Amino acid sequence: MQAEVCPFAGLTRDNLEHYVVRRLRPGGGTRPALLLVEEAGYRGIVKDYAVCGWLLRRLIGPWLIGREERIYQALAGVDGVPSLLGRLDSQAFVVQHIEGRACSAYPDGSLPLEFFQRLQRVVDDIHERGVVHCDLKNRSNIVVTEDLHPYIVDFASAFSREGRCGLFRRFAFERFRHDDQRAVVKARLLVGRIWNDEDEHFAFHHGPGERAIRAVRNAVRRLFKLVVRH
Repeated sequence: MQAEVCPFAGLTRDNLEHYVVRRLRPGGGTRPALLLVEEAGYRGIVKDYAVCGWLLRRLIGPWLIGREERIYQALAGVDGVPSLLGRLDSQAFVVQHIEGRACSAYPDGSLPLEFFQRLQRVVDDIHERGVVHCDLKNRSNIVVTEDLHPYIVDFASAFSREGRCGLFRRFAFERFRHDDQRAVVKARLLVGRIWNDEDEHFAFHHGPGERAIRAVRNAVRRLFKLVVRH
């Protein structure tokens, strides 16, 4: 019986450059670097906070890496989510590279209904595992393969239902689950051009409570970026 290949098992900070195929994003400031790496025909993406500012690199980055790593572990085996391939060090990890184009790159009306039905199943499976993505409105986080299968990537903003402060987490999970669902419907309306009045109202109408929650979330994000720049 042939042993299972474990890609990037020997990848370290010292030998990282030997694996790099292309730098997808240089990183810096509050943005981690993204590196396309390859070994024996396997491709992965290294997400690396080592190039960021001191506070993010030394304190917040390792926490963010550990948090996102746990999200990928919770979603292991979900069809439509890249596999976690390992931890480089406290500031970086490696995930499976998905060959395809971002949903945001497709012209309106160019993706069929079947794609969005598949996307809905992926999102439902993620929610079944107790995870919400929280940034599906950014359609660059939805990768479309050549055979029109969706993959959801970049779980930096994701939120888990499990953990401390259970009552708050359950409330927040339901709120953000609603946002994930809205993002799928909005993508179907705008990119798929598959339109109906009920979906239009769901995708674009925000009540006062929801607007308040979104304002708080956006303020926290802005504060975070302001803090880590210094």
